[in-house]
Amino acid sequence: MTGKESTAKVELRGVKKRFGPKMVLDGVDLAIQPGQSLVVIGGSGSGKSVMIKCVLGLLRPDAGEILVDGEPVTRLRGYAREANLRKFGMLFQGAALFDSLYVWENVAFGLIQGRGMQRSKARDIAM
Repeated sequence: MTGKESTAKVELRGVKKRFGPKMVLDGVDLAIQPGQSLVVIGGSGSGKSVMIKCVLGLLRPDAGEILVDGEPVTRLRGYAREANLRKFGMLFQGAALFDSLYVWENVAFGLIQGRGMQRSKARDIAM
């Protein structure tokens, strides 16, 4: 990088996540600078999806920090979380559902996150 170092678009610092005795993310550090692309490759169960779910706030890491555009995002709620999510778009492999959400929440995801609809109204529509 030349001159002043720019703020990473996405940065993980010491991110850890475990499920019971299984350590899935063990101190992940990475920074994706503006204009860069990143490919994460690994075997099944190696933590690829868990890492992106932590970045999106679908899972909360057990330790570490996640920053988007230089701002910490792991504890965002409400409008601040929604504003952060608008920076992302993703499609799971094979167009799978978010396994951390109920089916109706998957159906209503765009209404709640994209349009800011109240959960109760979005649930009625999804059902």
